[in-house]
Amino acid sequence: MISIRRATFAILALLAGTAAAVPAARAEDPRGYPSLTVQNREYFGHHELGLAVGVLPMDAFTKGVTLSGSYTLRFNEVIGWEIVQVSHAFPVDSGLKSDLRAFDLEPQTFEVLRTTAMTNLVFTPIYWKGSVLNDGLMRGEMMLLVGGGVGWFTRSTRGGFDVGVAFRFYLSRLISLRLDVRYLGFVQSAGGSLDLHSDLWIGLGLAFTL
Repeated sequence: MISIRRATFAILALLAGTAAAVPAARAEDPRGYPSLTVQNREYFGHHELGLAVGVLPMDAFTKGVTLSGSYTLRFNEVIGWEIVQVSHAFPVDSGLKSDLRAFDLEPQTFEVLRTTAMTNLVFTPIYWKGSVLNDGLMRGEMMLLVGGGVGWFTRSTRGGFDVGVAFRFYLSRLISLRLDVRYLGFVQSAGGSLDLHSDLWIGLGLAFTL
């Protein structure tokens, strides 16, 4: 009987010790208390001037090499207004017309986009800071843009819209490298229907934040 009692007490003591050890182990395990650190953006300015070179690659016959300039007013760290973004395209013949003529085929002539003036709402949901080869820090952000404007073609002027995404990499507090990818759509009424001209603009440039 005494042996049974001793065994029972030993089992109860072991269970009590195990129950007490579990919370202590959780307290020592950092995974038991996940933490999240959010830092304020170190680089921010209300005024941004941008200069970029880019391409309009979608036209099969005539590509475009662009020069662009923009001004953006940022209300806060998340919302901004790209008041104006103007681009001018320099046409580059792809050589496809000559290839078609070599087979006695006359290519159909399409309008070519020459100049755009757009205005956009800018939404910046992501700001990040990362290590570069464990030797330095790089800061950046991702922006979403949507807006409208006007496009001047070789034979017409059209109203349009654009949507896009942009990535910024800060080189210093005032200067950043920026990559933009935007879809451009321009509409014209033709014979009772709407003719949509689609294009893609890819731009790489510098932004100066004040």
